Amino acid sequence: MSQADTTLEPQAASSCLQDFDSTSASLSADSEAGGLRLWLLPAGLLAAETPASANAHDPEMLLDGATLAPPSCTFMLGTSATLRRLVIIREPVGSTHAPLSLRGHGTAALSDAKPIAAFEQLYAGEPLLDQCRLLRFLVETCGPVFRVARHPGLAALVLRLAQRIVERQGPGAAAAHALTRQGTPALSLWHVPGPSGPGLWHLLSASGAHRIPAPIGGVLMLESRHAAKRATFLLPPADAHTSPPLRLTAAPPKLPGLLEAGAATLPAQRAVAQALSRRIAAGPEDALAARLLRDRRLLTRPVEPRRLDDPTRPIGAALELAVSDAGGGVFIAGWLRDPLGLVDGGLALRDLMTGQSIPVPALHRLPRPDLAKQFGKATHGDAGPLPGFLAHLPDAEAMTGGPVGQWGLELRLASGDTIQLIAPPGLLPPVRARSLVLRAVDPQGLTEQILDDCLTPAVARLQRATLAGLAAPEIIAIGARPARPQVAIVIPLYRNLRFLPFQVAAFACDAALRATAEIIFVLDSPEQRAAVEYLLRGLHAIHAMPVTLVVMAANAGYAGASNAGAAAACASAEHLLLFNSDVIPERSGWLAAMLDPMRRDPRVLAVGPKLLFEDGSVQHAGLFFARYGAAGDWLNGHYGKGMPRRHPDVLRARSVPGVTGAALLVRRAAFAEVGGFCTDYVIGDYEDSDLCLRLRALGGDIRYAPAAELYHFERQSISGHVGYAETLACAHNRRLHHRRWDASIAALMASFGPKPSGASALRPGIAA
Repeated sequence: MSQADTTLEPQAASSCLQDFDSTSASLSADSEAGGLRLWLLPAGLLAAETPASANAHDPEMLLDGATLAPPSCTFMLGTSATLRRLVIIREPVGSTHAPLSLRGHGTAALSDAKPIAAFEQLYAGEPLLDQCRLLRFLVETCGPVFRVARHPGLAALVLRLAQRIVERQGPGAAAAHALTRQGTPALSLWHVPGPSGPGLWHLLSASGAHRIPAPIGGVLMLESRHAAKRATFLLPPADAHTSPPLRLTAAPPKLPGLLEAGAATLPAQRAVAQALSRRIAAGPEDALAARLLRDRRLLTRPVEPRRLDDPTRPIGAALELAVSDAGGGVFIAGWLRDPLGLVDGGLALRDLMTGQSIPVPALHRLPRPDLAKQFGKATHGDAGPLPGFLAHLPDAEAMTGGPVGQWGLELRLASGDTIQLIAPPGLLPPVRARSLVLRAVDPQGLTEQILDDCLTPAVARLQRATLAGLAAPEIIAIGARPARPQVAIVIPLYRNLRFLPFQVAAFACDAALRATAEIIFVLDSPEQRAAVEYLLRGLHAIHAMPVTLVVMAANAGYAGASNAGAAAACASAEHLLLFNSDVIPERSGWLAAMLDPMRRDPRVLAVGPKLLFEDGSVQHAGLFFARYGAAGDWLNGHYGKGMPRRHPDVLRARSVPGVTGAALLVRRAAFAEVGGFCTDYVIGDYEDSDLCLRLRALGGDIRYAPAAELYHFERQSISGHVGYAETLACAHNRRLHHRRWDASIAALMASFGPKPSGASALRPGIAA
């Protein structure tokens, strides 16, 4: 739909017609020439009318003896005795006196064409059905074929004909009535009488004919700017129950808006809300309607959560969590105590706004230690071994027409009665919903099936939604950036800044690093922006070490922050060093030692250093994979963990399955080719081994460089991240990594054998 409509009174419609020709048309026999009559129509169209037999084929139209090029539109009017053919063409330009003819049906000069001042006079005596057919011909055929559906002259012509048809029907003419108040540019709902037939519907107004979605259940949804208050009509499809045009009545001033209707309790107004939901479910691509529905569900006053937690009752239950997964589904969690088996009719998830009920499939049941004490001495029995339940319903919102503001759970009893539970509001920011989902399971009850069926699918959608809404980061240069650095060191920062002064001082003392590298800090906790910029400017004043600060718009996790830092690196940097904020070099020269394997062998795509605990023992001498149990998930392990730093087996450079992201040097071109760090992992964990596996899939090698020694005071930032430390994010990441790389890891570790060549004394330890 294009430009805004203008209000058009019946008198104004006639005035519009007079605008394009103020001369009355003469329809006498004098205007005929050989049975052919011509009229000039608005929008540069010409109408030719001639008698026709019922069996006659379309005659050929000629101009000055030459066949006219298409397009043309033909309309048959009348009965077999009075059948006439109306042919619409574009008015020929520059041929005023040329003869126009329909082969075998007469000839007329273009100069004989008569203007049309009152179109209804042409067919004023025709039956109502034929006038309706003519109106449909102008709207559905001529407008699209000649691309003049929005021409103001043709719009006025169509409106006048529609007005005459409605007037001819008399007081009983059907009309569409407003159900909600109109606003701009919001939506309004209209009641359409009679069955709503399928097919193409049009809104006729002064701005032209607009295609609109068909009504659903007798309710039509319009953008208010296209619904003029007067002399605007709806044209149903030809096979609809109501064939003539419908007039849109003026909306009473006291109608509710859609938000008000959604919050009301009157049955008629609730029906409006339900009609809107059905309309959106049928046309989910209607973004404006979907936003309005979301506004209504968010702004409507929530219902007080309802649960059954009285230990003296024979049944207890709660729907503790029912949140949108930001991808069309819902994640639910709660518990059910039913020692007497009262609930045998199943359960149904309910949308409180529209009354939509969704049967809940077999729930995943799990223990709830927190309920044992509460119901341990309950009169009718305790909570049982598996009172908790979880489910992820990936398509629930498709059945309700969009995200649901608040869900309820219906318990169906054997007697036929039901018990209604109500969850807290469930339309939350994706990052908040993600955290709640990852907290919904007691670790003791976590199983692979729960991860695969419930947690991982829901978290995956919420993770994508969290990152999709991020604005571009802010980039702040502190000091003059190096002209042509070879390496960009990318260091995400999150909350913990206590190692920052020591790290910058160590970099500043390394002359080789200053000559070859640029330092990029990525602040993933933007609420610290002012404090971090102040600190870095102070360190620059002390060490004259230029750095770049990239401030994320919101917390994106280690992978998202690292990718943003890599994108901000100077174009000349051929290598990226992905670095943790809690890693401190043991002495100078370490960067050159890491670069050396890459300079010697172009097949080497990534290099990792020797990382040390603060007591000097080895924390990392390369990364490997080990199964948890006989056939469990693959976990990341570190070669040499806990060994003395000078042990012969950790002093040997070698190829390794992978290296940790705490200090990972990678060729920039290879990093870009694999798409950087995968952002599917929540907060941070396993994205480094995922990157290594994708680099190996390119056919590259990964090396361990023991000559580069750095201290790693590991997991200082992530351990303080509430969204990680207090949730099952690690379990989600591990399961995601395992399912994605199971076969590849098995083949890779088989190629390395049970122990790396020449390192028989290494004792692999599982990474913390």
